[in-house]
Amino acid sequence: MRRSRHAAHAVTALAVAVAATACSSGSGSDDGASGGKKSVVVATKNEIPAINPAKDNSSTSIQLAWAMWAPLTDLDQKTGKLKYVVADSVTSKDARTWTIKLKPGWTFTNGEKLTAKAFVDTWNYTAYAPHGYKNNGFFSRINGYDDLNPASGKPKKTTMSGLKVINDLTFRVTLDKAFSPYPTTLMYYGSVALAPEVLKDPDAYDHKPIGYGPYKLKSQWKAGQPVDMVRNKKYPLKGPEADQLTYRLFSNPETAYNEFLAGSVDYTIVPDTKSDTYKKDAPGKGAVSKAAVNMTYLAPPVNSGPYKDPKVRRALSLALDRKALTKLRAGSFPATSFTAPSLPGHRENTCDACTLDVAKAKALLKQAGGFPGTLKMYYNSDDPGQRVFAEALGNMWRQNLGIKVAYVGKPALDLSGLFSKGKVDGMYLAGWGHDYPSVEDWLTPIAGSHGDVNGARYSNPALDKLIDEGNALADPAAAIKKYQAAEDLEAEQMPMIPLYHKPDAYLHSPGVDPLDSPYAGLNPVWSTVSR
Repeated sequence: MRRSRHAAHAVTALAVAVAATACSSGSGSDDGASGGKKSVVVATKNEIPAINPAKDNSSTSIQLAWAMWAPLTDLDQKTGKLKYVVADSVTSKDARTWTIKLKPGWTFTNGEKLTAKAFVDTWNYTAYAPHGYKNNGFFSRINGYDDLNPASGKPKKTTMSGLKVINDLTFRVTLDKAFSPYPTTLMYYGSVALAPEVLKDPDAYDHKPIGYGPYKLKSQWKAGQPVDMVRNKKYPLKGPEADQLTYRLFSNPETAYNEFLAGSVDYTIVPDTKSDTYKKDAPGKGAVSKAAVNMTYLAPPVNSGPYKDPKVRRALSLALDRKALTKLRAGSFPATSFTAPSLPGHRENTCDACTLDVAKAKALLKQAGGFPGTLKMYYNSDDPGQRVFAEALGNMWRQNLGIKVAYVGKPALDLSGLFSKGKVDGMYLAGWGHDYPSVEDWLTPIAGSHGDVNGARYSNPALDKLIDEGNALADPAAAIKKYQAAEDLEAEQMPMIPLYHKPDAYLHSPGVDPLDSPYAGLNPVWSTVSR
């Protein structure tokens, strides 16, 4: 049995469509305070235990990685086509054995060369179960992963047989099955390399990471403090415009919002509670992300109590009025399927239990024997808007199905930790945005038996088989048909309950414009700074 990569995400959408930035009190560009240099400050979410994209895959960690590391591959922001960044090429004849060649000239900020061995060593370290790295599961497709992640007992090996260094700049990856989208997955920052110096004692570098991205730490980071960065002069590509970059971490999104209004933050994502007022609060400073639309959904504990029965899960979904719910999330719209509308292969209305039908919901619940006991509705207590939304859900179940509901609020970090461990015993309000633009990345992570964010521990061999069959097809159109068949099966079983899509709205100071691409996402690191 494999372990999973668990992304922290109590209603925190990930990857492509992302967070916020900020610049110091509108004075961070060309004045004397910053020594005549352009500076951008980025406001993001929760505190993190370490700056290490392998160790922690929360949205905050990944955002910091954007600045301090560089991906092997990426998407062209104008065309959406795959492009190489650190990698010079990623090739395969059978979609199973891949050769990755690195571009020469890359070095870590401590002067060590970025080599094929650094990638292989980092990937093995991350995949080794006893280390407990959250990106462990990202490498689960590589041959030998199971040896490092046995179902019980300690691993007998520390390296995966599917990784082999060919020379300083080339390594080979053998997957356990053919997987044609593999080069695209390498745009994920969880696949970056850690410096050899760091790998000797990673914990010692939690607050002083060594990367190879466009920025590096100005000085050692202290927990609870902003993360200050300056340009990495060894970065071999054209870098971002800002000379200085600061991330400020806010557990409460309304605090970041107020900091923006006070002029001490340049960028922030608009919290749900401000969706109706941000244009009035900050006229001319708001925008909506062009990137793929995130989804908020419910994750029932499918292996416990009444939630085991798909009839119950479908009844709970049919009892929800999504149009009413989206009124609490300005700019959002009801989800009618299990994938993002912007992706090739997306189909509307694949979820036949995503439309309010109280009579059908009652009939299904009766067939299932009812809902004994009390339904627990978990929510993120850091965000005031989450309690309101949780109560709206609970009221619909109570009024439409007569179910008793209890609300359990916990800090987002604690809640995502429980979910990652499969210990949430009620409805979990979750969010997802793909790491790479494929409908497959909406199936495997959430509903695949070993999915990265399958905190409900749903497992369906038939669904896994369809995804595997799609992965093995080189023809994207043929692969999509297999993925769609898997989605149809998901619609029958409802291991997750789609609620709504909502593109991120954000605020930015005049003269500081983040990268906002429908393909590359919203990225404050690559801001245009014209002030």
